[in-house]
Amino acid sequence: MVKEEQFLTDAKGKRTGVLLDLQTYEHLREAEEELADIRDYDALHERAHTEIAAGQFATLTSYRAARKPKAK
Repeated sequence: MVKEEQFLTDAKGKRTGVLLDLQTYEHLREAEEELADIRDYDALHERAHTEIAAGQFATLTSYRAARKPKAK
């Protein structure tokens, strides 16, 4: 995916940064967002199953029934 690496260096030649083409940068950003979604899912997955097993949930029907009607 990376076409050619281009590094930024300081006066001593130490690498301090890297230049990326836009396509590579966008690909990395998308991968970062996807990883964040996966981590969020993994963190909440067990909790959700535990709450469902304990009966701590609402169905769409019960949620709608409990909602107050909108004032006109």
